[in-house]
Amino acid sequence: MSNAERSGPRAATVTDYESALDDIAARGAAAMRGTKASIEDAMETAADKGQEALKSAREVRDTFADAILASIRERPYTTLAIAGLIGFAYGAMRRR
Repeated sequence: MSNAERSGPRAATVTDYESALDDIAARGAAAMRGTKASIEDAMETAADKGQEALKSAREVRDTFADAILASIRERPYTTLAIAGLIGFAYGAMRRR
């Protein structure tokens, strides 16, 4: 056998390996791009939900503050008594 005959199948095998490696690399890159897009979408969704939760918490805070201020204006002594009882209960729990 001559060198040309030996190098023919060997060269085809090397080319097959190279094309297989290129195919694997292309598929891996495509998978990474898909994963990156999925992660970005998930992060955007989480950020949007976080913004909504923060907005809701602010609304609750404002409503609660308005209710407390209205209670203080309408019944100042009752509100003072409730605040005193809460402080007393807290102090009693901290003592133990």
